[in-house]
Amino acid sequence: MAATATADVSAAEQPTADAMQSDLQTAYACKDIDGRKVWKGGLAYYIQSFVYDGQTVDDATDMATDAVLPEDNSPETMREFEQACLTMAPSALNGN
Repeated sequence: MAATATADVSAAEQPTADAMQSDLQTAYACKDIDGRKVWKGGLAYYIQSFVYDGQTVDDATDMATDAVLPEDNSPETMREFEQACLTMAPSALNGN
């Protein structure tokens, strides 16, 4: 019974697709990671999806992204995203 309750709580804490889409629209750009664009929102980090041979991305509106959530990634991965976004934070940009 305790395992079921824990699973229900974890699922409830996951943001909805609509919430994440809205979050991405207000996210700020960070430094690229491995040649892929990165953004930081209030709910998650976002990274440009891999583009495979034969696929093209015409503009930013055609770009697919993947959400990067702390509970789905290692601490090392999350540190990489934090570092990419650290110097690009809006408050740091406004101070210049």
